[in-house]
Amino acid sequence: MKRDASRRRFLATFGPGTVSLIAGCTGDGNPDDDGTTAGDGTPTTTADEDDAPGSDGLLFAFAPDRAVAINPEAGDVEEDLTDELDPALADADWGDARLAGNGRMFLVEASENRLGAVDLERRELLAWIDIGQGATHAFHPVEGEIWAHADDEGRFYVVDTEALEVIQVVQSGLEDAGHGKLLTHEDLRPKAFATNTNDSFGHVIDMERYERVDSLDVGEEGGTHYAMYAPESGLVYFERSGGDDMPYFDAETHEAVGRLDENGGLSITPDREKLGIWTEDAVHFVDATGRDGEVLGSVDLEGRGPDDLSYFEEGGTLYAYTANTTSEEVSVVDVDDYTVETHVPAGAISQEGRFLHRSGALGGGYYFTTSGADGTVPVIDAAGRELLHEVAVAEGVDTLRYVGDATGAWY
Repeated sequence: MKRDASRRRFLATFGPGTVSLIAGCTGDGNPDDDGTTAGDGTPTTTADEDDAPGSDGLLFAFAPDRAVAINPEAGDVEEDLTDELDPALADADWGDARLAGNGRMFLVEASENRLGAVDLERRELLAWIDIGQGATHAFHPVEGEIWAHADDEGRFYVVDTEALEVIQVVQSGLEDAGHGKLLTHEDLRPKAFATNTNDSFGHVIDMERYERVDSLDVGEEGGTHYAMYAPESGLVYFERSGGDDMPYFDAETHEAVGRLDENGGLSITPDREKLGIWTEDAVHFVDATGRDGEVLGSVDLEGRGPDDLSYFEEGGTLYAYTANTTSEEVSVVDVDDYTVETHVPAGAISQEGRFLHRSGALGGGYYFTTSGADGTVPVIDAAGRELLHEVAVAEGVDTLRYVGDATGAWY
């Protein structure tokens, strides 16, 4: 199930930290490793690896025909990784780049139905692992495992992060296809929740038995996409990929509790008190400590198409960066006052770019996003709300992974 690859070493760089980053539950609902939590995946140097370059402070960026390591402080490409990953790389369809907590990064590449394993300490490709068709997302729900969802099959391929091989296949969806995600939390394990855009259900997964054990009916229209768990209230919320409202359930009993009028992407603030919901025009914040679905405040982004929320604290105030899909900028939202603080130039995601996805993450005192239309990665001073660099990568760049002290939301 795996293909060996050649190895090559690269130079290391380190980025400065200027903002207090807060690790918490974000876009995929995994607070322990959503791929961007604090310190997640940073390799530990041993006596035998003193000469290894390491990857701490680097930003990895992926475009269809290029992969690079960026030095955020210098604002340039530190090393081109394309030949290391695949000398014949062309028209790659990158999904998630996920850190596994063992000094390895796992890369979803759907054009050849594969998952790449990269040694972050030595910056070497270890192997390409064959997985199912049409993968987009990968998750690290438990130590030693990466769960990659094959959208064309509606199931997860579970990969051992040390052996670098598929050890289980979990049929999470009811049908043979559907874009899916996995929601985990330390309070719920070994239970997890899975979504599927072709199923009008939120699915319950037993991660020890590697099987679907229940399904929660969310309504007749559409399927499910984002999911988020609120630990203070014990509720799990499911975004509907069709329909106008959002159902929520008791995460323990699976009983329906209520529905929100707002329906969109989901995140939760680091203090676990507010549920962030982004829609086409606004970001709404709901009380995540109670069960009545009270909307605490909303921020109008005037049609900018917000996508993802990356939280950080500064001067006792909680803020969030959001990447926008219909404007050539990112927005900074005051989560305490429910206001827009500012907008920062960041380029366009595509020539059309109407309510598509745009990656974004905080790391090392910077906010990063992608400008696929310009072929660049904007690097923003998170504290100064200022665009510092636009690093040229290649047209279509849309996947990022920062290694180090980071937080962010990933789709």
